[in-house]
Amino acid sequence: MKLGLQEHVDVASGVQDEVAISFEANAVAFYAQISGLAKDKIGYPIRELTTNMWDGSRLKYGDDIPEDKIPQIRLPTPLSPTISFRDFGPGMSPDDMKNVYARLYASTKRGSNDQVGGWGLGSKSPYAYLISDSGSGSYTVTSYHGGMMRTYVLSLSQSGAPTMRLLIEAPSDEPTGLEVSFPVRREDIREFHDRARSILWSFTPRPKITPAIDWKDPVVMSQGDNYTRYKNGTVPFNGPHVRMGCVMYPFDMRQIKTTGFLDYSDAVLFDAPIGSLKVTLSREELAYDDNTKATLARLTEEYEQNFIRNCQTAVDTAEDLIGAVELFEEATQSLGVSRTEKLREVVKWRGKTLSSTVPKINCKTGMLADGWVHFDKFEDTTVRMSWCRDAKIVIEHNPSYSYSRFQMAQLVGQKVLWIRCKRAFREEVLNALGNPEVVELDTFKVPASKRTRGKTVRRRRVMVVTEGGGVLVSQEDVDLAEGGFYLQRVSNGLYSRRRGNEYVKVSTEQNSVSLSVMKEVISASFELGLVEEGTTILIQSEDHAALGDNWTLFGDDLIPDLQAKIDVSTFTGLHQKSFNDLDSALRGIVGMTPATFANAPGDLLLFKTELTALGTALRGNSTVDTPTDKAHSALSRLGIEIDKPEVQCPITAMERRYRELCSKYALLKLIIEPNPYYSYSNRTDAAQTQRQLKHYCDLLHAEQQLLQRQADIARAALALNDNNQNAEPVEDEIDPLAEAA
Repeated sequence: MKLGLQEHVDVASGVQDEVAISFEANAVAFYAQISGLAKDKIGYPIRELTTNMWDGSRLKYGDDIPEDKIPQIRLPTPLSPTISFRDFGPGMSPDDMKNVYARLYASTKRGSNDQVGGWGLGSKSPYAYLISDSGSGSYTVTSYHGGMMRTYVLSLSQSGAPTMRLLIEAPSDEPTGLEVSFPVRREDIREFHDRARSILWSFTPRPKITPAIDWKDPVVMSQGDNYTRYKNGTVPFNGPHVRMGCVMYPFDMRQIKTTGFLDYSDAVLFDAPIGSLKVTLSREELAYDDNTKATLARLTEEYEQNFIRNCQTAVDTAEDLIGAVELFEEATQSLGVSRTEKLREVVKWRGKTLSSTVPKINCKTGMLADGWVHFDKFEDTTVRMSWCRDAKIVIEHNPSYSYSRFQMAQLVGQKVLWIRCKRAFREEVLNALGNPEVVELDTFKVPASKRTRGKTVRRRRVMVVTEGGGVLVSQEDVDLAEGGFYLQRVSNGLYSRRRGNEYVKVSTEQNSVSLSVMKEVISASFELGLVEEGTTILIQSEDHAALGDNWTLFGDDLIPDLQAKIDVSTFTGLHQKSFNDLDSALRGIVGMTPATFANAPGDLLLFKTELTALGTALRGNSTVDTPTDKAHSALSRLGIEIDKPEVQCPITAMERRYRELCSKYALLKLIIEPNPYYSYSNRTDAAQTQRQLKHYCDLLHAEQQLLQRQADIARAALALNDNNQNAEPVEDEIDPLAEAA
């Protein structure tokens, strides 16, 4: 592996003497570089010698190492307390053993990034374990190269300096390669097995190990370019790790800038190209230089983007919103609440947020579990999306005889997501759910003959919304157990009902209003789509039994909906105005033909155009109220005031403009408005008024053209005068313009 060491500028001008700083080869230096360098005395030789085996095998065979040439490791046992490492690479010649293997910092791997090693210390790593307080041991290295077997013993001399001695040299027909072995203290045997299991897990291919290690298959949570995310507890490491070649390193996320998506508890293994990371001299940890930090930052960013992309791809395969939420939660199940919620802002299904609960937008939701038999009443609860898998979605607008309609729809006992909303909000509610297939419960009409009369059923006074938004007060069968909307009747005199002055309490927050006012409010609400035809509202008397929780004061539900219709920017100022509210003169102008104003001045023509548009909207006594106007009027009738901006009435504005035009054009008012002193028989008819006004507009047009011609002649004369002053006199030449003048 290229170590990436920088060249340095040698500044030597003016130097009188030079001494090269060198290493003194003694026992102290060797101990510091080998045994003193390594923290993990057992893991260090296992990782370094196995890495050398991996490099040697790939050097000879490339990435596709034959099965019979995969390196072999024999772990120590109580009967044979020795560990050995055998590879089938090219082996080493005697010269290589002397000049490379036996020398510190000598390496043949620094020319490229095809191999992991490069420091030149890994071959001496057994010393880190063998040198102890009680002395030191030796280890053997056997090289099979060029048809010869050479066995060397590496140990410490009497002075503590390392030595390598050739022990055996003989012909051999064994496959080429190296074999390194050294003795293990019996109390360390178990530790060697444990460290081999965790270190060798990241090797691909793994060496053949005796006794065999039982590698348990890890659980892969997600996978992408240069990363694999595992389920915690199924791999022999915790937190983010990065693998370069065959060696796996933990990395400190505090060393790099991240978005926070990668968490310190995530068991993610990244793969980095050989040479892209700098490691410490013992190769036990990463050295966080600029290049290493940049590589780690790039890998973590790619991990986040790949994770989001894979999650989005999975969600896109869903056929409905509920399925999309299920796939999303499956992909993010181990991210934790905070990161999952942040991802909900990024990953969408057809533009919709993947909420963990059923959206409650202008609706109520309930859940009927699989196998249900009966329900007492509708229970408004928060429903998790995961509960809705394989559930029938039922939507209901009229909360009456629900159980009977469930029976008619053959839904009793089935898993049901039950949604209640007003018909006006149906499209909004279904759109929030991704427009799934639903069962319309209101389409199942319960016959009157099947509406059993019991203790809770009797004829009661109700208000019914009829076709076109009318309101009828009548007597109907009402089942108090079914629930619904009601108005609380308030006493207001002995004969209040007979006199038509019956009062009802609309909501818990507002005062009572008369029943006639309530009819107007309901009709306006029908026009706004807030109340549907067939809605039945119980008029509850004070002396009747108290209603259950399944009954709602009508105003408590209606008033917020009316308030939601208010948009202060859309007040028109034409509330309850009609065509007859226009001045008679203005109504006459509206009825005039466009030809009458064909030659009218621009401001008069614009006035006619805008007045005609306003008159068309008001004609036939039809109002031009906006939903805001209607909602404001209904709320006002209920005694609820809304801060309304000052909006000028367009009719008043038109009348003011008409007066201004009459002041500007002296005959305009005289032509349009009849003289009050004339007798009825002398008043002109509409056709004559139009002829007179057209003639007046023609005169105004002719006057304007005459003024324009006079202005043109004045400009021409002025220009001629300027030319005469600047021109030289010419004898016997007559100016045609002057002659014409």
